[in-house]
Amino acid sequence: MIAAIHTESLTRVSIYNYYIGVAKSTLKQRLENIFSDLSVNQIDFSRRIGFGQSYISQIISGSKTSPSPRFYDAVCREFNINSEWLKTRKGDRYIIPGVTAESQDAEILAKYRLLPFAQQRIIDDMINALLVKSK
Repeated sequence: MIAAIHTESLTRVSIYNYYIGVAKSTLKQRLENIFSDLSVNQIDFSRRIGFGQSYISQIISGSKTSPSPRFYDAVCREFNINSEWLKTRKGDRYIIPGVTAESQDAEILAKYRLLPFAQQRIIDDMINALLVKSK
């Protein structure tokens, strides 16, 4: 009987630890998705949102389990990220004010907005040239 109770307790603890691990890793995964999508590394990311690299490292490692509301606000504002997606993984990843687009279109536009103005102009010129050519 004691062995059965002990095994049941271990199973509950294991399940609890599993879900806690998943909860910790999901923000890490979402941040890694942002890094990958937008071709930014941890240093550039931390600099752009105004947080130290060590703060970001703590989030990614799981040692900081509850980032500040200011962190979420900064990430969402700087990278046009949907705050609900960043916090809970619900909804679309990117938001673009005033534009309704499919997720892939939103990602392309978000990446475009991250480019320096000179590179945006080059892309604009290429698109215009393609549109003229296709007429």
